[in-house]
Amino acid sequence: MRLNTNVWVRRLRGVVLVILFISVFLYIFSLNFRTPPRMDFLQRSVTETVSPPIQFFGRIFSSIEEFIRDYIWLKNLRRENEVLRKELADLEGKITTYHEAHVENLRLRRLLDFRSTINADTVAAQVLMHDMTGWFQTMMIDKGSRDGIAPDMAVVNDEGVIGRILDVSDRYCRVLLITDPGSSVDGLVQRNRVRGILTGKDSSGCLLKYVRANLDIQVGDLLVSSGKDGIYPKGLRLGVVQAAYKDPVDLFQKIEVRPLVRLSALEEVLVIRRAGAGLDLDPPEAQEKPPEKPPEKQSEKQPEKKAEKKADKKPEKKLDKKPEKPPVKVNQR
Repeated sequence: MRLNTNVWVRRLRGVVLVILFISVFLYIFSLNFRTPPRMDFLQRSVTETVSPPIQFFGRIFSSIEEFIRDYIWLKNLRRENEVLRKELADLEGKITTYHEAHVENLRLRRLLDFRSTINADTVAAQVLMHDMTGWFQTMMIDKGSRDGIAPDMAVVNDEGVIGRILDVSDRYCRVLLITDPGSSVDGLVQRNRVRGILTGKDSSGCLLKYVRANLDIQVGDLLVSSGKDGIYPKGLRLGVVQAAYKDPVDLFQKIEVRPLVRLSALEEVLVIRRAGAGLDLDPPEAQEKPPEKPPEKQSEKQPEKKAEKKADKKPEKKLDKKPEKPPVKVNQR
């Protein structure tokens, strides 16, 4: 009996709670259909009791919803930011490539314009590397004997003289720069045509040697090649006089020259190929010579001239000898 009463009490308590909850809900719901001028005590108590929990849970749910929305937005924003960063890197790489192509195009255009001004057979080459040891002022280019390159050919660009070919292989060759102490160029001052020998000093400059102390050399004078060394064409720019020192004891001046070519920034060069022992700098029309006379006619004329000379000389000898003999015989008798 006690067990049955406990079960009934529990069931009755649950039913009472459900009925109470439904009654409160219906009562609150019924408040929407009538608008009394003033709430009664029960309405005020229910409203004051239920409103704080509802506001609390509402704030919690709104903050959770806002957090989820911000998290999803930030996640999408991060993904979009990564995509934009990749696109920006690709665009920067393309801009760098286009800029390099533009600069290379300008260099090659200047080189082609300069090539058209030289009446010589030239070969364009690309610089592969400079001497890494620092002991020699040399560089490697991607042309060799297969391209008709030989030692002591001039290497130039649109800025001026670079150097000459030192060693040659099948596909590559080494260039001796004008700043190397072993280099020498016959040059002259463009202003007053004073000649000298331009030799290398170090990577920063050159020296103009064998210029007498009484000659006029000024800072800023342009030095060009004279074309008398058999390697470099005449009129190519070598450098600018940076300093000139006159020693009253010394016979020659000490002249420092700054090369016009930026040797450390070279990328493309021109190699001037030679014809025989000299430079082939004359236009093709000037190289055509009139046909020579056949050797047979010359051989026929030469015997005739010799015969005429002998015929002229023989009578003179006979005339000289005849008058000398008679007086000798008369004296002996």
